[in-house]
Amino acid sequence: MRRTVFTLLCSLFLTASIHADQGGRADQGGHATFDVVKPRVPDNLGRVTLNQQELGGEIDRRIQNLIHQNYMVIDLDENWLQHFRHRTDRGDRQYVYYGIGKVFDAGSLFAAYTGDPNVAARTQYIIDELVKSRDANGYLGFWNVEPENRQDHINWILHEQEYINLAFVRNYRCTGNPPSLTHARIMGDYILKTFPTPQNPCYDAGEICTAGLPEGMLELYRVTGDKRYLDFAADVPHGNNRGEIKLASLRTWEQDFSRRPCHVYVMLARCYAQTELYRLTGEEDLLSMSQFMRNELLKKGAGGMLVTGSCSEGEHFTYDQNGRGAIGESCVTAYVLRWMDSLMRLEGDMRYGDLLERTIYNALLAANSPDGRWIRYFTPFTGDRQYDTRDFFCCCGNYRRAVAELPQKVYYRTPEGGIALNLFTSSKKAFDVKGQTVTILQETAYPTDGDVKLTFSTDNPVAFAFQFRTPRWCEEISLRVNDEVPVTIDPLRQKLGCCVLNRTWKDGDVVNISMPMAWRFLRGRAVQDGRVVLLRGPIVYCIGKDQNAELFVKCPEPRNLVIDPASLAEPVKDASIRPNGLKAVAKAWLNRDGTGERVDVTLTEFIDPSGQDVYFCVPNLADTSPLRLTDDEIVSWPNEFINAHVLKAFYGPKATGDLEAMFEIRGDVVADLAADYVNPGGETGVKAEFPDATGGRWAFYNCRNRGLLSTAAAGEVKPLNSQFKAFGSPRGYAYGLENQGDELGFVSDYAPSDRQEDAWRNHYTEKMFDQVLSAAERNGFLYTHPISDTACYNVFRWTPSTDVQKRDITLSGTLFSNLGNGVELRVIRWNDDTRHDVLGAFNTKDLAVGKCGTAEFVLRLPPGEVGTHLDVVLHNAGAHVCDATALRIRAYTNVQRTANQTDVTEKLQAKFRNRLVTPLGPYAELFGDVTPGVEKTLKVKLHHWRDGLVKYLEFPQDSALDLTGR
Repeated sequence: MRRTVFTLLCSLFLTASIHADQGGRADQGGHATFDVVKPRVPDNLGRVTLNQQELGGEIDRRIQNLIHQNYMVIDLDENWLQHFRHRTDRGDRQYVYYGIGKVFDAGSLFAAYTGDPNVAARTQYIIDELVKSRDANGYLGFWNVEPENRQDHINWILHEQEYINLAFVRNYRCTGNPPSLTHARIMGDYILKTFPTPQNPCYDAGEICTAGLPEGMLELYRVTGDKRYLDFAADVPHGNNRGEIKLASLRTWEQDFSRRPCHVYVMLARCYAQTELYRLTGEEDLLSMSQFMRNELLKKGAGGMLVTGSCSEGEHFTYDQNGRGAIGESCVTAYVLRWMDSLMRLEGDMRYGDLLERTIYNALLAANSPDGRWIRYFTPFTGDRQYDTRDFFCCCGNYRRAVAELPQKVYYRTPEGGIALNLFTSSKKAFDVKGQTVTILQETAYPTDGDVKLTFSTDNPVAFAFQFRTPRWCEEISLRVNDEVPVTIDPLRQKLGCCVLNRTWKDGDVVNISMPMAWRFLRGRAVQDGRVVLLRGPIVYCIGKDQNAELFVKCPEPRNLVIDPASLAEPVKDASIRPNGLKAVAKAWLNRDGTGERVDVTLTEFIDPSGQDVYFCVPNLADTSPLRLTDDEIVSWPNEFINAHVLKAFYGPKATGDLEAMFEIRGDVVADLAADYVNPGGETGVKAEFPDATGGRWAFYNCRNRGLLSTAAAGEVKPLNSQFKAFGSPRGYAYGLENQGDELGFVSDYAPSDRQEDAWRNHYTEKMFDQVLSAAERNGFLYTHPISDTACYNVFRWTPSTDVQKRDITLSGTLFSNLGNGVELRVIRWNDDTRHDVLGAFNTKDLAVGKCGTAEFVLRLPPGEVGTHLDVVLHNAGAHVCDATALRIRAYTNVQRTANQTDVTEKLQAKFRNRLVTPLGPYAELFGDVTPGVEKTLKVKLHHWRDGLVKYLEFPQDSALDLTGR
């Protein structure tokens, strides 16, 4: 009996990718989908899936390597299943993850691809053993159950469960096996039952990654029609508080990349899930984040996409093009492919395929050892690359899934029944066209060369449109059909990135596509500015250690080499990394000025495991002949968005004179914390006390008693003094705190100096504050470092002169701090020695810009109400991860007031979605009819966070918020 069941399961794996099972429908490639929900928005390019008998070339070879050298040999029991069989108490362990769902998700596709009973049996073994470990209520996990199911949410067990749910659905799609669908429903129902919602207020899931959660629920809805799963994916807020992604539902998620969290893997996963929800509902707003993300990755000259086709530094979004360290997370690479493919199918725009192939042949394949055995967490393009020898965890699992999905990205079908070719690779695929079988044989050595021969076979002539992608890396494509005169194609002029051949196809028709693979340089961007990277077709070339041993003795940093473009030879065969691989030799100077000794440099394909860098110098960027120098063709998307924030907006009578004055405080400065500060300049024993500009004074203290300085006991107050070492500066160069060590509270100049420690300059200044403060702004801020003792506060006391106390005062403050739980600032007015008022409390956790939390305030005090002292009290809420702060405090008198303007900031922020042009409609309907009978305009203060610029704009009545060129 068991043998019979096993044989049946293997048979299902073998046949489900060819025939639609009972109750299922076939997709446009003839594969069973088992969907019971029809999408409201059909794809412009329908998915087609090839199997092992249909696909060949380098893509098939890499899939086979990964299956047989990785998936079939990894220790399933030791690395994954034993943890589920033998649960343990969690204790204080957090963020443990194995990723078994990702493993058998890929396994189901591998089994369907190969038709191999052994691969199918291995996948089924994972399923059977997992199900054995499941509790009666549906719980699957590796920790023992805790009250309120907190083991699911404080750890990454929910992350396991969401991908297990998705993998069960995928297995059902691949096999048609009803138990897999049953298992998916049990897993999905358990998540619904235990996930925190307002109606189900169980343990907080704010500590967990939910990358695959909506994706799996939408897939479950597709195959069941159970609307509970759709509603959960669409409307239940998910995300977390760990800096990965903003807590929101698919329908409400909006964020840009200046504010943390900005975890790229999770953001891409959510963009992908939004495209899937869009297919089901047709809600256009669901594509907004994908459009914004695409713009930020691919916009010309400034996008965040790396030349290798991935887009992360660490696990977060970045524009700086750094290639060293934790670069190109494999989870990110996997979801770039999945998401771009989804957009290409929706839009029918095959320009996405240019990015897909760049990513596949570089970032993706380089993340796997040439034999297929080991996978990388990150794949930097500068410096050493490391394999993740654990086999488990997130990136290894997502890598397997991405490779298993490659057979879905070669061919597509159009709504009219046409055929679209995206990836050039050896293959033979039969299609049903108007009831007839049309077989296309694709013969090519791609990506070794760009020649592709397509032979069409059909019993009877049949008319349909065949289209193929016209990659923009190619300057000119030659196309010949049968013996017709060849035609020349300019890829840049092809609508939607493809050439369409609409004709009646006969048996034996041949299409020859020739895409010459000339060497080309791409200009470096951001930190790579002034350097170039060498490509041939979609392949990035690198300088590796294995074939440049002598060179690395002379030049340990290959990015400093100056390559002679005229010396670059034609590529030659090199099978050391892959069959039919290529390498090339060039000459290079060791000196940066292009003089002196010249050496031989061997350049290999980026998949070279010993690769050390891809960017280097050339003698003259203005003339790189005989090689073409160009911008990266994948970073050329039309710019539809802008990364800017609306800081303030007014609606009212047209501005006269200085527009900036309507937003900024203009008056006489009577006290300025940074300007009044006196650096001790190496002197010790100097108290932190300074005069202001009008006869008042500043003094800095550390105080217990909740920072209430005037009523604190003598032992609870310590003045800051230059005698004590302050973190980041030698003793005597800043004001520190007695007997508190060198990592606690102090105040110093903002600008880093050669006297400050490298750790402070690099971590807090260059990598944090410099990201949000321009050079012109920095001298207006002081560094401060509130101590980590929750009972202690830093107090900046301003004692205004007697004359100033009688005048109207406007107190303005801005602070930036580490991200985390926030630095709290309170402004306290002392009316005398015992009576005080808290004028305001502000926390930097409420808003983040770049790598900083930030807070701003403006407090207006009528004449006589400034008090005896004004204390600015800083507290770090007890977490040492959030304490470094740049602080600006200024007091003004005689402040100019803007009359007859209505603050419409919140209304404008609600309409603005980072688009270059935002239609606003009639202003009177949006803002109300203020000051009737007067010409009214909209005034906006805008912060461009990438370059730190603040702009002031005015728009005529009822005009769009048009930031084009602003």
